[in-house]
Amino acid sequence: MEELRSAKKIAVVRAWNLPISRKNSVHVARAIKYLPLNKAKKYLEDVITKRRSIPFFRYCRDIPHRKDLNGPIKFGRYPEKVAKYFLRLLNSLEKNAQYLGLNTNKLIIIHAAVHKGTTVWGRIRMRTVRRKRTHVEIVAMEIEQYDPEKRYSRKALKRLVGDVLKEWSQKLSAR
Repeated sequence: MEELRSAKKIAVVRAWNLPISRKNSVHVARAIKYLPLNKAKKYLEDVITKRRSIPFFRYCRDIPHRKDLNGPIKFGRYPEKVAKYFLRLLNSLEKNAQYLGLNTNKLIIIHAAVHKGTTVWGRIRMRTVRRKRTHVEIVAMEIEQYDPEKRYSRKALKRLVGDVLKEWSQKLSAR
């Protein structure tokens, strides 16, 4: 990763202690991974307006099925608050990429990780409650072989990213 960062091929955005649900964030991160940046932003905007849902694969008890989900996972929700924070992070990621001189049309999200944040205690009336905090990290890479005009499946994008990362690791091992 450090070699890619020094070669200015990737853009990174990190946020600590966001006041969002970690469980919902895990699903949103999985939904936007291996998507081009523009499509990921459009997807999150559709989630905020409740046109598309996020598939819930893990914490899916008592969650209804959604018509717009065509994959093996049929249950989904519309985590609006999480989508708003992720959209803000993707906008920041795009600005970071522009600052580094990367082509934002060829950016593909290669890594999206969510971790449990620090525990913060708040007071509501006479009792204390634990507040939700989440750490988020998103990494996008400029891939020259990606053509924004063509339609790619998620598997094809994942394969494309894997091939590019394999090339980079072979270059580094040859040194």
